[in-house]
Amino acid sequence: MTNPIHGLTVLLTAAAALTAAPPAAFAASQSPPRGCASKEVASGDYSARVTICLTEAWKTHVFGERTLEPTDTVTLECRHGVVLWSNTDCSMSSKLSLLKDGVNAWTEPRSNRVHIARSGNTSTYTDYYACRGPGAYELRFEGATVHVTTHSSSASLTVPAFSVKARGCV
Repeated sequence: MTNPIHGLTVLLTAAAALTAAPPAAFAASQSPPRGCASKEVASGDYSARVTICLTEAWKTHVFGERTLEPTDTVTLECRHGVVLWSNTDCSMSSKLSLLKDGVNAWTEPRSNRVHIARSGNTSTYTDYYACRGPGAYELRFEGATVHVTTHSSSASLTVPAFSVKARGCV
C-alpha cells in the first residue's frame, strides 16, 4: 500500500518548485532596453504631461512563477490653475508602437484616466512585451488627445508625437 504522507510530500515539493523565484541569472539575462521621454503641453489654464518608458518589472505568472520581464509604461498627469497649479482629473486616448531595428513589432491603442479622488495625481499603464533579440528598440507615442476637466470647465489638449529609443535584449 502506498504511503499517503509520501504522496503529499511529492505534491508539495512539486508545488514549491513551480512557485520558486527564477535564478537571478535568468532574470538579468534579457537586459531589456531602458529609457524614458516626456512631453508636456499647455493651453491657457490647463496642462498635461505624458511620460513613456522602456523598462522592466516583475511579472507573476499563473502558477506563481515570477520573472523579470521587459515592460513599457505610459504615465499621465494633468494640471489646472491660474496662479497656483493643482492636479486635476483627465482622460487620454492615444496610440503606442514598439519598433525593433526600425520595423514595427506592434501598434496598440492606449487610454489613461486620472481620477484624483480614486487614483492620486497620476495614472500609469504598464504593459509587458517579449524581447525580439538584440537591437535598437523604439517606443513611439502618437495621436494623443487629453481631455482635462475641472468642476466648472474643461479643455482638450493635443500631445505631439514623441518616442524613446534604447538598445537592449542581449
